[in-house]
Amino acid sequence: MTDAAISSSPPPPSGMDRTAVLAAIDGHCGADRALATRLQALLTALLDQPDTWSEQARSAGVSGLPARHKQGLLSEVLELPGDLAIVRLSAGGLVLLRHQDQRWQALNALGEPSQDLSDADRALSVQALLLYLPEAPATQRFGSLAALWPQFRRAWAEVGLASFLVNSGQLLLPVFSMLVYDKVVNNGVFETLWALVIGMLIYLVTDTALRLVRAWSMERVSEDLARRSDENLWERLVAQKDVGSGVARFLSNYRDLSSSRDFVSSTYLLMLADLPFLLMYLLVVALVAWPLAIVATLLVLLYSGIGYAVQMRNNRLGREAEKQVTRKLSYMGEMLQALDVVRTVPGAGSFVRHWRELSDQSAEVEGQRRLSNGHIGIVAAGMLSFSTIAMLCAGAYLVNAKLLSVGGLIAANLLTSRAMSLVTSLFTVVGKWKDFERAAARMDASLAPVQPHETTARPSVHGQIAVVGLTKAYKDRPTALDHISLTIRPGERIALLGKPGAGKSTLLRCIAGLSQADSGQILFDGLALDDIAPADRARWLAWKAQDPAIFAGTLESNILVAGSAAHTQRFVQALAVSGLDEELQKGRMSLGMQLSPHGSNLSGGQRQKVALARALAQPCRILLLDEPTLGLDPDGERLLATHINRLLAPEDVLIMTTHSATMLAAVQRVVVLDGGRIIADGPREKIVQTGPGAG
Repeated sequence: MTDAAISSSPPPPSGMDRTAVLAAIDGHCGADRALATRLQALLTALLDQPDTWSEQARSAGVSGLPARHKQGLLSEVLELPGDLAIVRLSAGGLVLLRHQDQRWQALNALGEPSQDLSDADRALSVQALLLYLPEAPATQRFGSLAALWPQFRRAWAEVGLASFLVNSGQLLLPVFSMLVYDKVVNNGVFETLWALVIGMLIYLVTDTALRLVRAWSMERVSEDLARRSDENLWERLVAQKDVGSGVARFLSNYRDLSSSRDFVSSTYLLMLADLPFLLMYLLVVALVAWPLAIVATLLVLLYSGIGYAVQMRNNRLGREAEKQVTRKLSYMGEMLQALDVVRTVPGAGSFVRHWRELSDQSAEVEGQRRLSNGHIGIVAAGMLSFSTIAMLCAGAYLVNAKLLSVGGLIAANLLTSRAMSLVTSLFTVVGKWKDFERAAARMDASLAPVQPHETTARPSVHGQIAVVGLTKAYKDRPTALDHISLTIRPGERIALLGKPGAGKSTLLRCIAGLSQADSGQILFDGLALDDIAPADRARWLAWKAQDPAIFAGTLESNILVAGSAAHTQRFVQALAVSGLDEELQKGRMSLGMQLSPHGSNLSGGQRQKVALARALAQPCRILLLDEPTLGLDPDGERLLATHINRLLAPEDVLIMTTHSATMLAAVQRVVVLDGGRIIADGPREKIVQTGPGAG
């Protein structure tokens, strides 16, 4: 179903239909497909049997989804506890409610919060089923066994049973060989031969079916794990206040994690599922001829020791190779950002020499790693041949002593070869696991851990802001903010001035909740910023970064992502004030034009206008602009300075950083920073007249 078919608008008073609510459940559950399936099955049962809501509530509780049935006014339903509510209106429509941030919110057909419930909504007569959902697991490391095990546990029964039958069936081929050599060949009993052949053909068909079943079961787990891993990554990513590593390195880490995640697939995990049956093969060899079991066990131990030594070398070279690749990627990213400089400076040869050094080091380590990886295959082939020689040599003495038949010797040799192949599988799995573990560790290091935090609902604010003792320092840099204290009243228009590096942008990012201060706090109407739900904060705080963010899509969709509606008065005013309206009128741009990622098909000024229009179109009480005129011509600066206050209500707050003297006409108060401290704060006329730090 496309986004066009599933509207993101609020549910109408008559509610949503079955298809929309099923889609809302799907969107709300995200990667938790098991929960989505259970909820959708419950909803289908409720709609197919509308008179059995109370019985369905009891059935849901028995199946692990505690539920409560309530009939009456919606206001009465909203006073009850719960996590999710399926509500049927008297007109027959459906509404899906989610309890979050200490209040009930209606979800749209995308599973996203669409609106708070009005007083008129609360007076509706409804029938509701309130559900308590399973508690979401705490954020875990990407490569932790604690995160992987719950996924495997769901499929262990069918995979375990299939693996037992598959590996037990592997005993039939040695038995078949033994019977053919001992019974058929010597006695010419071909009726027995064909009976054995038919039995083996039946086994082969059954074995193939069992392998397909367990591979399918494991791939379901693998797909679910990939969804949950990406969901976890997204949640942690958007919760970051300060992303430590660069974008290129982060994307490289994600690429490595995605490519190494095939460890959690049927190809490798089924090798792991077969490993416990190594003991079964050795036990059967002992039943055939116990002296050969001793030889087979010694061979397995010898192979394990040699393989372990080779694997340790592989792991060491793998870590070194990844370090070299990371250094190359980091240097390449740096050069790509400064390619024009590299092309135009006379000392560009030093860049080439450094690149060659990195390339030589990387090529050397990669060559050693590939050679070491090849050693595993060489050792495996050699040990398999050696095991055959050793088993036949030892078995020959037993056959000569009449302690073993030729068929028994062949069977024991086949079983030993199977056991040796399982040891090879072990080293393959361990190697993939180490790759996965290192990739997961790098991704974890790229993202700060997200601590669970109870938030308070604050859908609106008056605009009173208090910055109290704010301190912020970056690694290997001077202190960005040094005990900053500031009070901002509703309706104030403020400019933050100062030299580059004075701390203006850092202060603005902290107020926006995009950067975490080392100490101090920011209060909105007396409530700490960190205690306000991010979804509520987005309702009344708009932000425009210094570097404009442009998304692939149409120009209109880039503006509407801020939550405004198309062609409303606010939308039209935002186009005019940002200067984008002029671009549209002159035909240089259109609302339907496709923008490339990062706005690469726009000029710097056009990108700035799009980002400005998005921020200005967003309904808000507090507007934060970081260098809003960067890239604009003087006419664009004057247009913004003259008209921006017409877009804002008298009680709205405007805070911006700027180096433009023109923009000072839009503010009444100026705060000047230097070295992370406030050195001047007062009315615009007074500060401009005295002039500290205004440049």
